[in-house]
Formats: sequence, C-alpha cells, structure tokens
Amino acid sequence: MSGKTMLYITYIDFGEFRSGSSVRPQMMYDAFLQQGWEIKLLQTQQNQRKKRMQAVEEVIGWLDENTPEFCYVESPSGPLFNRCDAWLLKKIHTMEIPLGYFYRDAAFKFDEVFIQGKKSLKQRVIAWMSGRDIRLLKKTADLIYFPTASMAKYFDFPQYDVLPPGCVGHLGDKRGIQNQRRSIYVGGVSKRYGTDTLLEAFALLNPGSAIEYPLTLVCREAEAAYIPAKYRDKPWLTIRHAAGKEALRPLYEQADLGLYPIQKNAYNDFALSVKLLEYMEFGLPMVAVNSTETERFVEQFGTGLVCRDDPRDFADKVQQILGSQEEYSRYCRQVYDAVEGNRWVDRAAKVIADLTQRRA
Repeated sequence: MSGKTMLYITYIDFGEFRSGSSVRPQMMYDAFLQQGWEIKLLQTQQNQRKKRMQAVEEVIGWLDENTPEFCYVESPSGPLFNRCDAWLLKKIHTMEIPLGYFYRDAAFKFDEVFIQGKKSLKQRVIAWMSGRDIRLLKKTADLIYFPTASMAKYFDFPQYDVLPPGCVGHLGDKRGIQNQRRSIYVGGVSKRYGTDTLLEAFALLNPGSAIEYPLTLVCREAEAAYIPAKYRDKPWLTIRHAAGKEALRPLYEQADLGLYPIQKNAYNDFALSVKLLEYMEFGLPMVAVNSTETERFVEQFGTGLVCRDDPRDFADKVQQILGSQEEYSRYCRQVYDAVEGNRWVDRAAKVIADLTQRRA
C-alpha cells in the first residue's frame, strides 16, 4: 500500500449498475483501490439535493484538515445542479490540489440529433448550465479527460487528454471455439440504435424460413414493442430481457459474435460504447457500423469488422467473419489480446501518473 490518499468525486450512489454512467465511476473506484490508493469518496445523486449538500459539506470539512495528493472527478450525466459542487471545485483549486475531470458527454451540442423542432425551456436551460460548467472547469480543473479524441475537438479546454476505454479483463475466451454462426446484440431498440439495419441484415442472412445465422436480441422489455411484427416470429430471432453482466453471461457464452449497428451520425461518431468493451471482455469478435471512434477502435485492435450504415453491408461483414472458421479464430485471438491496455486499472494508472506528476 502506498499510504497516499486521493479525493474521488462522483455524482451517483454506489451499488447500482443500471447504465454506463453508473458503472464507470464504480469500476474506476475499484481500479484506484487496486493501485494501492486510499480514497476519500464523495457520492450521492444530484437530485437528492439535501443529501448531496450534506455530503459535499462533509468533504469540504475534511479538506480543512487533509490535503490529498490529487482529485479525480467523474462528471454527472448532465450539468451541475447544485452550487455546493461548484464551491467544492473552487476550494480544491485554491488548495492547489491537482484536479482531473472526466467529461463524459456532450449531447447538448447536438440538437440536430436529439431535438425535434424547437428547443424546450428545459433544453435551453441545460445548454446554458452546460456552458456555465465549462467556464467553471476552465478556471478550476488542471486536466480535462475525454472518452475519445473526436469528442475533444468540440471543446477548447487548454489542457486535456483522452483516457483509454475500460474493461474489467477476461470474462470469456472464444479462442479455439468452433463457431456456430450465433450473433448477439445487447442494447437499446429504436431507429437511432440501428434496430432496423440489424433486423434487415439478418433477414438477408436467413432467407425464407432458414436459420443459418441465429440472432439473440437483448433489450429492455418496454422497448421490445419497437420490433416489427414481421420479425417477431422468425425462427432465427430470439428476444431476451436481461441486464447486468451475470445475467448476460450465459447469453454471451452461447454467442459467437457481438453486434453494434447504431446509426451513424455526428454524435455517435465521437462516442465509444461500453457495449463494445463488454463484448471484448467475453471474448466476442464484433461487427459494428463505422462511426468514427468505433471504427478507430475496432481497426486499431483488430477486434472485428466495420461496415456502412446499410443492411446489405452489415450482413456481408457478419457472413465474412462467421462464414470462415480460420478468419473467425484470428479475430478471437485479437479480441483476447486487445483486453491488455484497455482495462479499468490501465485507465486509473494513467490518471494517477498524470496528476501525481503535476503535484511534483
């Protein structure tokens, strides 16, 4: 153990793993612990205002008696709601504690993707608050971290860097497996998530009543209604509802290929989905639509193939990987190797190196 202490600020309640925004902070917490650091943790959701203020005030009091080596912040899924959080960041800056801030999202910059028609009052307020937060961070943060280089281009922070994507390590291994042409998709179901492209592609792969390329589609039960009736009874389609890695584990173990058909647009071009990392953890090669950062990741590490946002091309790439055992085995080896350097501990190690160096 190093005996050194860091301050870690989050905007969630630990213990729940409902989305990437709740998983990431908890995985990073565990990764910092694995690196031998003692952690002063600030948690609590923003909308629990009284509880949040009490938690922040407790940390401010702790800072009156302690000086951590550095502070790392996992941003909320939206702007800062409570003034106390701004006060805390200003105090950390005044104390000259190196502060790294992970800026996770920029949806407010993409009205053309998320807003139909005129902005609502709420949307205008969120955009204003987000701009206010950026001004605050320029004054208080020593280093802004982005999930991808493409996202960083939408901002003008003077000091920024990109963190490697995070996965827990090897949870499955497909090397040496004879593939059965079984594919899996886990995620949202809508036009934006590429459901139309996905289903049309598998209709092409399974003409008539054939079951040449089985597909398991895992989604929330409430979203399944989006799936057109003409596909529901197809023998090649299995619809499941599961969440969390343990519930998904048997489905991943039965699959040979992971799919990511999300619609290509300006927002998705800069995003890198945690789902790709989950596929990788379970040893699954992947076929993904060629959004910029997705394409960069898949091609850099050789984890699968990218395709156009087009059913025919998507189907062709699935067939290319699963139709050749030799090619499939090669991608399985590359997926296994890609885990190294892209784990949560690798991500935490970079933050520690960056911020302790600034302390020196």
